[in-house]
Amino acid sequence: MVETVNVLIVDDSDMTREILRRLLESDPAIRVCGVAENGKQAIDLVQKLKPNMVIMDINMPVMDGFQATEQIMAYCPTPILILSSTLNKGGVYTTFNALAIGAVDVMEKPTMTQNASWSEIGSSLIRKVKLVSQARVLTHLKGKLRKIAPLPDSGSFRNLNNCELVCIGASTGGPSVVMRILKAIPSDYNAAVLVVQHMAAGFTENFVDWLGSSCKIKIKLAEEGEKVEKGKVLVAPDGFHTIVSKRKTIRLITGNAVNNVKPSVDVLFNSIAEEYGGHAMGVLLTGMGADGADGLKRIRESGSATIAQSEESCTVFGMPKVAIERGAAVEILSVEDIIHTLLNVHAVK
Repeated sequence: MVETVNVLIVDDSDMTREILRRLLESDPAIRVCGVAENGKQAIDLVQKLKPNMVIMDINMPVMDGFQATEQIMAYCPTPILILSSTLNKGGVYTTFNALAIGAVDVMEKPTMTQNASWSEIGSSLIRKVKLVSQARVLTHLKGKLRKIAPLPDSGSFRNLNNCELVCIGASTGGPSVVMRILKAIPSDYNAAVLVVQHMAAGFTENFVDWLGSSCKIKIKLAEEGEKVEKGKVLVAPDGFHTIVSKRKTIRLITGNAVNNVKPSVDVLFNSIAEEYGGHAMGVLLTGMGADGADGLKRIRESGSATIAQSEESCTVFGMPKVAIERGAAVEILSVEDIIHTLLNVHAVK
């Protein structure tokens, strides 16, 4: 028998709360255990009701979704799904800040005039709620940031001086980890960086802006025909598969989703194995499913270094787990050790 997922809905609109309740409770495995109209009420109800997960609006009176997420993750860690409109850029930035302090994932919130859109997101919302409710959450105390320790030995990686490209794939739980990694990389980094982050449509451009606001290295959306160059991070855009072709240039490919996603980590990783041989590094981070596992194995077989994020540091130990089981990972590392390894790429040159 499937366990019931108890959900707390937090939104300042009576109508939105009712729409969400009806959508969610159309699935017998989901129960709305409570509703709140602002962040302050949400904090109280999380402590009282102990829901399996929270659906959190961002813009609310009294206390917004970011402040509520910060308090919940500090004192009563609970998986949180943010609903945010891509039309409000300030709200999207706040959404990514909420992801950075522990929220698990984000979905676009239709406006009240988009009745058809609410109906369309019903099945996606139900799938997302079930996934997020199973996510691993950690206590996040504001300001409790550990400084990066001195660089350790590079472990089993013996050819870091040959690394021309670091290729990163991530899904659920990934935005905050990608931010932590890229924030540690210097502006004159001695390799190029490519990122595929599975994300709800419409959020990737703002994700890139958010990363760029805090990172020293240059970060931008990948464009057709763009050169892959050291000291620059290129992020795969929505709706295309991103690959690297001959002469180390970006190509954006249309067509069907791979592993039910577009862009796919596997598609990018496969092109890296073919184009870079033993001169790259593949890094597979937190996420649901198996995207990236086969591509990471191809990168390893080409002679390049490969890393899977460790279980204890993952929000969702899905993609890295499959990669490890398939023998794709040379190293299984925490986020801090991934950062150390990437900084070694810079230090050895």
